[in-house]
Amino acid sequence: MPVKKGKDPLRSAAILKVSFALAHNLEHPQFRAIYDGVLRDFGLSDAAVEAYIVAHRPALEQAARGKASDDDETDP
Repeated sequence: MPVKKGKDPLRSAAILKVSFALAHNLEHPQFRAIYDGVLRDFGLSDAAVEAYIVAHRPALEQAARGKASDDDETDP
């Protein structure tokens, strides 16, 4: 599946992980299957996603809850 132009794969993976973490479902089999596929498809590591989460947690939590923040990317 192609990545939409202008989207940051690292941010997308971080939002996915934060979304599941907020729901206390990081051990859910669906999370593992989806997340592992995202990491593989985007060529990312879990360590890179974790570092991104540490640096941007408040904005990621807002995005995971469906709320826009000033840090959100917007499509032109």
